[in-house]
Amino acid sequence: MKNSMVVLATLGLAFSVNAATLVPMKGVSVYFINGQEAEERIGKNELDQGENQVVVRMDKKLGKGSSSNVYTSAPYVLTVNVTGEEVKINHPVARSEQEAKVAFRGDTPQWRVTQDGYALAYEQEKLKGKDGFMPYMQMDELIAAHNAERGISFTSGEMVVAKSAAPVATAAVATTAVATSVAATTGASASKASASAASKEVVASQASDNVGQLQAWYLKASKQERKEFRKWMIDQE
Repeated sequence: MKNSMVVLATLGLAFSVNAATLVPMKGVSVYFINGQEAEERIGKNELDQGENQVVVRMDKKLGKGSSSNVYTSAPYVLTVNVTGEEVKINHPVARSEQEAKVAFRGDTPQWRVTQDGYALAYEQEKLKGKDGFMPYMQMDELIAAHNAERGISFTSGEMVVAKSAAPVATAAVATTAVATSVAATTGASASKASASAASKEVVASQASDNVGQLQAWYLKASKQERKEFRKWMIDQE
């Protein structure tokens, strides 16, 4: 019995050292963690110690009564260095839809990220979407392309950035930055090829939630947008 207790205590210590808990606050949705779809979109997830990539967006009902509306931001790719036990991510201060629009006007909104109760520095990039209606419908492909272009990969859950990868725009807590990297023509061509290969691999290994996202965006669309979308659907048949 004594030996069993020692083993359990050792396992518990190993878990606490090697893992942390990610807690999205109300109004924050977590889509991907280290290239994989999050197990819980609005619940707790596990993070490894060290560098972690988390894809989040603000998705919150703002306003009161008949004037209330759901505000959904673009997805943002956050990178955090985890050394503690609990990381919380809260959306930028937004008590109204107008405030939310102002908060997300630029590419570096002020997410409120803490670790064990203290402000945690982070880097962020707005995920580039596709043109047209529902630009983030196939988010898994977009993230695969995003990471491939930046030389980011994940080995046994550990985030690895290729040394030859071009620098990208980042933002720490309460700061903003502007991208300054310029890719050479040959490098850009290689990145596109890598992105294509990575996208195909992700599509083959992950189930897409396209239907759910289609429904969500359709419900949020205006009557005119729904009409145009239905017409577009008919033209595709």
